[in-house]
Amino acid sequence: MQTLLLNLREMGLLRNMLHGTAAVFTLLMPLATGPDLSASWHLFFSGILPASAPIIVIIIGLDTMMSSVWRSDTDDPERIQYLTRIIRAHQFFGGVLLFAWLAVFLPVLL
Repeated sequence: MQTLLLNLREMGLLRNMLHGTAAVFTLLMPLATGPDLSASWHLFFSGILPASAPIIVIIIGLDTMMSSVWRSDTDDPERIQYLTRIIRAHQFFGGVLLFAWLAVFLPVLL
């Protein structure tokens, strides 16, 4: 548990907020299949959430790409390990959010 907290602390506030946003969107994604009522909170679930989830996935993908570039540019083993942990965390959170979005909206798109 202490290692997990240390890893989260090392990743920084912005990356942790990005992962937190992806986790919250993943949990809320099943609610996006409700009725399309734009006069209340349903607008968030049927409009904002489905439109924002792919943007979050793209941002995670861009940070993954930049972390890969930084990892290929260094020879320090500790820095390589740090960036590898970041890339794995991004792949997990981005993949789970993308899967949740596709599970809800792929039937609608097909």
